[in-house]
Amino acid sequence: MINIQKNNYVQPTEVREEVVQGICEAFLSPCCWHVFHPHNDGIGRGCHRYIVRHKKDKTFYGFHFTDLGEVGVKFNGAEMKRAFEELLNAGYYMFRIYTTGWMGYVCSKTPFYEGGVKVTSFDEFIDY
Repeated sequence: MINIQKNNYVQPTEVREEVVQGICEAFLSPCCWHVFHPHNDGIGRGCHRYIVRHKKDKTFYGFHFTDLGEVGVKFNGAEMKRAFEELLNAGYYMFRIYTTGWMGYVCSKTPFYEGGVKVTSFDEFIDY
């Protein structure tokens, strides 16, 4: 008889409002970290799972795969999906882009982003 422990993985569904706010701030930041990369690039750059801000600031400035030694908050797919919805409802545009061979998402005030493909929802699986 084979005895295998049942898989106990449960995809996160909790949506923390303050995290959604931070994700929106990161997308709207003028900082170079405003691009969200949901998957690694295959050559050493990891998946972005954190929004980051400086310890003395209140606004999140970008996305990263670690907390950068600052204030980093890990987010989940449900929170990213909600942030996309909030930004789109506020009149912003979301684009899937490739930058230095690395797929990512950016937010824009205008309905065009050079080299970008407009998206209307976030449907990627990132909760691994």
